[in-house]
Amino acid sequence: MLSEREKLVLNAIIDFYLSCGETIGSRTLVKKYNIELSSATIRNVMSDLEDAGFIEKTHSSSGRIPTDLGYKYYLNELLKIEKLSMEEKKRINNEYDQKMNALDNILKETSSILSKLTSYASVVIEPNHKKENIKKVELVHIDDYLILAIIVTEDLNVTTKKIKLQTGITKEKLQVLSEKINNKIKTQKIKSYEIVDLIKENFEAYNDIEKEIYKDIEGKLYLSNSPSIFKNKNVNEVLDIMEMFNEKQEVRNIFEEIVKSNEYVEGKVNVILGDDLPVKGLEDYSFVYSVYKKGDSKGVVGVIGPKRMPYSKTMGLIDYISKELEKTINKEKLIGNKEK
Repeated sequence: MLSEREKLVLNAIIDFYLSCGETIGSRTLVKKYNIELSSATIRNVMSDLEDAGFIEKTHSSSGRIPTDLGYKYYLNELLKIEKLSMEEKKRINNEYDQKMNALDNILKETSSILSKLTSYASVVIEPNHKKENIKKVELVHIDDYLILAIIVTEDLNVTTKKIKLQTGITKEKLQVLSEKINNKIKTQKIKSYEIVDLIKENFEAYNDIEKEIYKDIEGKLYLSNSPSIFKNKNVNEVLDIMEMFNEKQEVRNIFEEIVKSNEYVEGKVNVILGDDLPVKGLEDYSFVYSVYKKGDSKGVVGVIGPKRMPYSKTMGLIDYISKELEKTINKEKLIGNKEK
Protein backbone atom coordinates (compact mmCIF):
# COMPACT_ATOMS: atom_id res chain seq x y z
CA MET A 1 0.00 0.00 0.00
CA LEU A 2 1.50 3.33 -1.05
CA SER A 3 1.50 6.35 1.23
CA GLU A 4 -0.20 9.57 0.13
CA ARG A 5 3.24 11.07 -0.48
CA GLU A 6 4.25 8.14 -2.72
CA LYS A 7 0.96 8.34 -4.63
CA LEU A 8 1.50 12.07 -5.24
CA VAL A 9 5.01 11.58 -6.61
CA LEU A 10 4.13 8.49 -8.68
CA ASN A 11 1.13 10.26 -10.23
CA ALA A 12 3.30 13.25 -11.18
CA ILE A 13 6.05 11.06 -12.71
CA ILE A 14 3.56 9.12 -14.86
CA ASP A 15 1.58 12.22 -15.85
CA PHE A 16 4.76 13.91 -17.05
CA TYR A 17 5.94 10.84 -18.94
CA LEU A 18 2.59 10.35 -20.67
CA SER A 19 2.48 14.03 -21.66
CA CYS A 20 6.10 14.55 -22.71
CA GLY A 21 7.66 11.12 -23.13
CA GLU A 22 10.63 12.17 -20.99
CA THR A 23 12.05 11.31 -17.61
CA ILE A 24 11.61 13.72 -14.74
CA GLY A 25 13.85 14.51 -11.80
CA SER A 26 13.07 15.69 -8.27
CA ARG A 27 13.75 19.38 -8.94
CA THR A 28 11.43 19.47 -11.98
CA LEU A 29 8.73 17.65 -10.02
CA VAL A 30 8.77 20.37 -7.34
CA LYS A 31 8.58 23.21 -9.87
CA LYS A 32 6.08 21.76 -12.35
CA TYR A 33 3.64 20.11 -9.96
CA ASN A 34 3.96 22.49 -6.97
CA ILE A 35 4.68 19.60 -4.66
CA GLU A 36 5.30 20.96 -1.17
CA LEU A 37 8.23 18.70 -0.45
CA SER A 38 11.94 19.32 -0.66
CA SER A 39 13.95 17.89 -3.54
CA ALA A 40 15.78 15.66 -1.07
CA THR A 41 12.51 14.24 0.29
CA ILE A 42 11.22 13.60 -3.25
CA ARG A 43 14.46 11.82 -4.12
CA ASN A 44 13.94 9.53 -1.14
CA VAL A 45 10.33 8.86 -2.18
CA MET A 46 11.47 8.12 -5.74
CA SER A 47 14.09 5.75 -4.41
CA ASP A 48 11.41 3.90 -2.41
CA LEU A 49 9.14 3.72 -5.47
CA GLU A 50 12.01 2.36 -7.52
CA ASP A 51 12.81 -0.27 -4.89
CA ALA A 52 9.15 -1.29 -4.92
CA GLY A 53 9.21 -1.68 -8.72
CA PHE A 54 6.85 1.19 -9.64
CA ILE A 55 9.43 3.28 -11.50
CA GLU A 56 12.86 2.75 -13.01
CA LYS A 57 15.88 4.76 -14.13
CA THR A 58 16.72 5.13 -17.78
CA HIS A 59 20.22 4.41 -19.08
CA SER A 60 21.99 7.70 -18.47
CA SER A 61 19.47 9.95 -16.74
CA SER A 62 18.76 10.37 -13.07
CA GLY A 63 15.07 10.80 -13.92
CA ARG A 64 12.54 7.99 -13.68
CA ILE A 65 9.88 6.46 -15.91
CA PRO A 66 7.03 4.13 -14.94
CA THR A 67 7.26 0.34 -15.07
CA ASP A 68 4.28 -1.85 -15.96
CA LEU A 69 3.60 -2.21 -12.23
CA GLY A 70 3.58 1.58 -11.95
CA TYR A 71 1.23 1.86 -14.93
CA LYS A 72 -1.16 -0.68 -13.43
CA TYR A 73 -1.26 1.11 -10.09
CA TYR A 74 -1.81 4.43 -11.84
CA LEU A 75 -4.65 3.05 -13.99
CA ASN A 76 -6.37 1.28 -11.09
CA GLU A 77 -5.84 3.73 -8.24
CA LEU A 78 -4.79 7.21 -9.40
CA LEU A 79 -6.26 7.95 -12.82
CA LYS A 80 -9.33 10.14 -13.15
CA ILE A 81 -11.18 9.44 -16.41
CA GLU A 82 -11.79 12.59 -18.41
CA LYS A 83 -15.40 13.33 -19.37
CA LEU A 84 -16.18 14.24 -22.94
CA SER A 85 -17.24 17.77 -23.81
CA MET A 86 -20.77 18.45 -25.05
CA GLU A 87 -19.33 19.11 -28.51
CA GLU A 88 -17.58 15.72 -28.57
CA LYS A 89 -20.72 13.93 -27.39
CA LYS A 90 -22.81 15.70 -30.02
CA ARG A 91 -20.38 14.68 -32.77
CA ILE A 92 -20.57 11.03 -31.73
CA ASN A 93 -24.36 11.07 -31.35
CA ASN A 94 -24.76 12.65 -34.79
CA GLU A 95 -22.76 9.79 -36.32
CA TYR A 96 -25.08 7.22 -34.76
CA ASP A 97 -28.24 9.16 -35.68
CA GLN A 98 -27.26 9.16 -39.36
CA LYS A 99 -26.87 5.41 -39.58
CA MET A 100 -29.52 2.93 -40.68
CA ASN A 101 -30.86 0.39 -38.23
CA ALA A 102 -28.47 -2.33 -39.39
CA LEU A 103 -26.28 -3.82 -36.71
CA ASP A 104 -23.24 -4.30 -38.93
CA ASN A 105 -23.42 -0.66 -40.09
CA ILE A 106 -23.53 0.56 -36.49
CA LEU A 107 -20.56 -1.57 -35.45
CA LYS A 108 -18.57 -0.59 -38.53
CA GLU A 109 -19.26 3.08 -37.80
CA THR A 110 -18.28 2.63 -34.15
CA SER A 111 -14.92 1.25 -35.24
CA SER A 112 -14.45 4.17 -37.63
CA ILE A 113 -15.40 6.79 -34.99
CA LEU A 114 -12.94 5.35 -32.47
CA SER A 115 -10.02 5.30 -34.89
CA LYS A 116 -10.75 8.85 -36.08
CA LEU A 117 -11.00 10.31 -32.57
CA THR A 118 -7.95 8.52 -31.17
CA SER A 119 -5.73 7.92 -34.24
CA TYR A 120 -5.25 4.39 -32.89
CA ALA A 121 -6.28 1.02 -34.28
CA SER A 122 -9.84 0.23 -33.19
CA VAL A 123 -11.23 -3.21 -32.41
CA VAL A 124 -14.98 -3.86 -32.31
CA ILE A 125 -16.26 -7.41 -31.84
CA GLU A 126 -19.92 -8.10 -32.51
CA PRO A 127 -21.77 -9.99 -29.76
CA ASN A 128 -22.21 -13.62 -30.72
CA HIS A 129 -25.73 -14.79 -31.43
CA LYS A 130 -25.43 -18.10 -29.64
CA LYS A 131 -27.98 -17.22 -26.95
CA GLU A 132 -30.57 -15.67 -29.24
CA ASN A 133 -33.69 -17.66 -30.17
CA ILE A 134 -33.95 -18.70 -33.80
CA LYS A 135 -37.07 -17.54 -35.65
CA LYS A 136 -36.39 -19.22 -39.00
CA VAL A 137 -33.66 -20.92 -41.01
CA GLU A 138 -33.82 -21.06 -44.78
CA LEU A 139 -31.43 -23.03 -46.97
CA VAL A 140 -31.72 -21.81 -50.56
CA HIS A 141 -30.51 -24.10 -53.37
CA ILE A 142 -28.32 -22.20 -55.86
CA ASP A 143 -26.93 -25.35 -57.44
CA ASP A 144 -25.95 -28.79 -56.13
CA TYR A 145 -22.68 -27.44 -54.71
CA LEU A 146 -23.72 -23.96 -53.61
CA ILE A 147 -26.44 -22.99 -51.16
CA LEU A 148 -27.48 -19.79 -49.40
CA ALA A 149 -28.10 -20.14 -45.67
CA ILE A 150 -30.30 -17.50 -44.06
CA ILE A 151 -30.68 -17.48 -40.28
CA VAL A 152 -33.18 -15.10 -38.69
CA THR A 153 -33.28 -14.63 -34.90
CA GLU A 154 -36.34 -13.49 -32.96
CA ASP A 155 -34.91 -9.99 -32.55
CA LEU A 156 -34.59 -9.87 -36.36
CA ASN A 157 -30.83 -10.29 -36.71
CA VAL A 158 -30.34 -11.79 -40.15
CA THR A 159 -27.21 -13.68 -41.18
CA THR A 160 -26.81 -14.54 -44.87
CA LYS A 161 -24.07 -16.97 -45.86
CA LYS A 162 -23.04 -18.51 -49.17
CA ILE A 163 -21.83 -22.07 -48.59
CA LYS A 164 -19.84 -24.14 -51.05
CA LEU A 165 -20.32 -27.89 -50.59
CA GLN A 166 -17.78 -30.61 -51.20
CA THR A 167 -20.58 -33.15 -51.59
CA GLY A 168 -23.44 -32.25 -53.89
CA ILE A 169 -27.02 -31.93 -52.63
CA THR A 170 -30.22 -31.83 -54.66
CA LYS A 171 -32.82 -29.12 -54.31
CA GLU A 172 -35.31 -31.70 -53.00
CA LYS A 173 -32.99 -32.97 -50.26
CA LEU A 174 -32.14 -29.43 -49.20
CA GLN A 175 -35.85 -28.60 -48.98
CA VAL A 176 -36.41 -31.60 -46.72
CA LEU A 177 -33.59 -30.42 -44.45
CA SER A 178 -35.04 -26.89 -44.25
CA GLU A 179 -38.51 -28.19 -43.40
CA LYS A 180 -37.22 -30.48 -40.63
CA ILE A 181 -35.22 -27.69 -39.04
CA ASN A 182 -38.05 -25.14 -39.17
CA ASN A 183 -40.64 -27.61 -37.83
CA LYS A 184 -38.45 -28.10 -34.78
CA ILE A 185 -37.92 -24.34 -34.42
CA LYS A 186 -41.71 -23.84 -34.37
CA THR A 187 -42.27 -26.35 -31.57
CA GLN A 188 -39.20 -25.62 -29.44
CA LYS A 189 -37.16 -22.61 -28.36
CA ILE A 190 -33.99 -23.18 -30.38
CA LYS A 191 -31.01 -20.99 -29.49
CA SER A 192 -28.53 -19.89 -32.12
CA TYR A 193 -25.79 -22.08 -30.72
CA GLU A 194 -28.11 -25.13 -31.04
CA ILE A 195 -28.59 -24.66 -34.77
CA VAL A 196 -25.27 -26.42 -35.43
CA ASP A 197 -26.36 -29.59 -33.63
CA LEU A 198 -29.79 -29.34 -35.24
CA ILE A 199 -28.34 -29.33 -38.75
CA LYS A 200 -25.95 -32.15 -37.89
CA GLU A 201 -28.77 -34.19 -36.37
CA ASN A 202 -30.90 -33.89 -39.50
CA PHE A 203 -28.27 -34.15 -42.17
CA GLU A 204 -24.93 -35.53 -40.96
CA ALA A 205 -23.51 -35.97 -44.45
CA TYR A 206 -23.14 -32.21 -44.81
CA ASN A 207 -21.01 -31.21 -41.83
CA ASP A 208 -19.43 -28.38 -43.82
CA ILE A 209 -22.80 -26.56 -43.68
CA GLU A 210 -22.78 -26.44 -39.89
CA LYS A 211 -19.17 -25.30 -39.71
CA GLU A 212 -19.79 -22.36 -42.01
CA ILE A 213 -22.96 -21.27 -40.21
CA TYR A 214 -21.27 -21.56 -36.83
CA LYS A 215 -18.67 -18.98 -37.87
CA ASP A 216 -21.35 -16.35 -38.41
CA ILE A 217 -23.15 -17.14 -35.17
CA GLU A 218 -19.95 -16.23 -33.32
CA GLY A 219 -20.13 -12.60 -34.48
CA LYS A 220 -17.97 -10.43 -36.70
CA LEU A 221 -14.78 -8.41 -36.14
CA TYR A 222 -14.46 -4.77 -37.25
CA LEU A 223 -10.96 -3.24 -37.47
CA SER A 224 -10.04 0.32 -38.41
CA ASN A 225 -6.66 2.00 -38.80
CA SER A 226 -4.63 -1.14 -38.07
CA PRO A 227 -1.62 0.32 -40.01
CA SER A 228 -1.09 2.70 -37.06
CA ILE A 229 0.28 -0.29 -35.13
CA PHE A 230 3.10 -0.71 -37.64
CA LYS A 231 4.62 2.75 -37.08
CA ASN A 232 8.16 2.80 -35.70
CA LYS A 233 8.48 -0.97 -36.04
CA ASN A 234 11.31 -2.88 -37.65
CA VAL A 235 10.63 -5.05 -40.69
CA ASN A 236 10.45 -8.37 -38.86
CA GLU A 237 8.02 -7.07 -36.24
CA VAL A 238 5.82 -5.51 -38.92
CA LEU A 239 5.68 -8.77 -40.88
CA ASP A 240 4.67 -10.75 -37.78
CA ILE A 241 1.90 -8.32 -36.83
CA MET A 242 0.66 -7.87 -40.41
CA GLU A 243 0.44 -11.62 -40.87
CA MET A 244 -1.72 -11.92 -37.77
CA PHE A 245 -4.00 -8.97 -38.64
CA ASN A 246 -4.61 -10.39 -42.12
CA GLU A 247 -6.44 -13.29 -40.48
CA LYS A 248 -9.52 -11.61 -39.01
CA GLN A 249 -10.87 -14.78 -37.43
CA GLU A 250 -7.55 -15.26 -35.64
CA VAL A 251 -7.53 -11.64 -34.46
CA ARG A 252 -11.08 -12.00 -33.19
CA ASN A 253 -10.23 -15.18 -31.31
CA ILE A 254 -7.14 -13.57 -29.79
CA PHE A 255 -8.98 -10.54 -28.46
CA GLU A 256 -11.91 -12.59 -27.19
CA GLU A 257 -9.43 -14.82 -25.38
CA ILE A 258 -7.66 -11.76 -23.96
CA VAL A 259 -10.92 -10.52 -22.48
CA LYS A 260 -11.82 -13.97 -21.13
CA SER A 261 -8.42 -14.59 -19.56
CA ASN A 262 -8.16 -11.19 -17.87
CA GLU A 263 -10.52 -10.16 -15.12
CA TYR A 264 -12.41 -7.22 -16.55
CA VAL A 265 -14.87 -5.00 -14.72
CA GLU A 266 -18.23 -4.98 -16.47
CA GLY A 267 -19.52 -1.50 -17.26
CA LYS A 268 -16.02 -0.03 -16.87
CA VAL A 269 -13.10 0.65 -19.19
CA ASN A 270 -10.26 -1.86 -18.83
CA VAL A 271 -6.60 -1.70 -19.86
CA ILE A 272 -4.26 -4.56 -20.74
CA LEU A 273 -0.60 -3.58 -21.11
CA GLY A 274 1.48 -4.93 -23.97
CA ASP A 275 3.46 -7.49 -21.98
CA ASP A 276 0.16 -9.15 -21.09
CA LEU A 277 -0.97 -9.28 -24.72
CA PRO A 278 -0.23 -12.65 -26.38
CA VAL A 279 0.97 -10.97 -29.57
CA LYS A 280 4.64 -10.64 -30.47
CA GLY A 281 5.51 -7.05 -31.34
CA LEU A 282 2.85 -5.37 -29.18
CA GLU A 283 4.92 -5.16 -26.00
CA ASP A 284 4.99 -1.34 -26.19
CA TYR A 285 1.23 -1.07 -26.76
CA SER A 286 -1.90 -1.21 -24.64
CA PHE A 287 -5.36 -2.58 -25.34
CA VAL A 288 -8.00 -0.26 -23.86
CA TYR A 289 -11.50 -1.70 -24.06
CA SER A 290 -14.97 -2.06 -22.64
CA VAL A 291 -17.45 -4.93 -22.84
CA TYR A 292 -20.94 -4.04 -24.07
CA LYS A 293 -24.12 -6.11 -24.24
CA LYS A 294 -26.80 -6.87 -26.77
CA GLY A 295 -29.44 -8.73 -24.81
CA ASP A 296 -27.60 -11.54 -23.04
CA SER A 297 -24.69 -11.54 -25.50
CA LYS A 298 -21.46 -9.60 -25.03
CA GLY A 299 -19.21 -7.75 -27.47
CA VAL A 300 -15.97 -5.79 -27.18
CA VAL A 301 -15.11 -2.23 -28.20
CA GLY A 302 -11.63 -0.77 -27.77
CA VAL A 303 -8.38 0.53 -29.23
CA ILE A 304 -4.78 -0.64 -29.51
CA GLY A 305 -2.41 2.27 -28.99
CA PRO A 306 1.04 3.05 -27.62
CA LYS A 307 1.60 2.31 -23.95
CA ARG A 308 2.42 5.97 -23.54
CA MET A 309 -1.04 7.29 -24.40
CA PRO A 310 -3.37 9.83 -22.76
CA TYR A 311 -5.32 7.21 -20.81
CA SER A 312 -7.66 9.67 -19.16
CA LYS A 313 -8.94 10.96 -22.51
CA THR A 314 -8.90 7.59 -24.28
CA MET A 315 -10.74 5.79 -21.48
CA GLY A 316 -13.32 8.56 -21.26
CA LEU A 317 -13.98 8.25 -24.99
CA ILE A 318 -14.34 4.46 -24.92
CA ASP A 319 -16.57 4.66 -21.85
CA TYR A 320 -18.97 7.04 -23.61
CA ILE A 321 -18.95 5.26 -26.97
CA SER A 322 -19.50 1.80 -25.46
CA LYS A 323 -22.51 3.05 -23.50
CA GLU A 324 -23.96 4.84 -26.54
CA LEU A 325 -23.36 1.73 -28.65
CA GLU A 326 -25.14 -0.49 -26.14
CA LYS A 327 -28.04 1.95 -25.91
CA THR A 328 -28.32 2.18 -29.71
CA ILE A 329 -28.32 -1.54 -30.46
CA ASN A 330 -30.77 -2.40 -27.67
CA LYS A 331 -33.37 0.35 -28.05
CA GLU A 332 -34.99 -1.09 -31.19
CA LYS A 333 -35.11 -4.11 -33.43
CA LEU A 334 -32.04 -4.13 -35.62
CA ILE A 335 -31.52 -5.80 -38.95
CA GLY A 336 -28.08 -7.41 -39.04
CA ASN A 337 -28.05 -8.31 -42.72
CA LYS A 338 -24.57 -9.70 -43.41
CA GLU A 339 -23.98 -10.84 -46.96
CA LYS A 340 -20.84 -12.98 -47.15
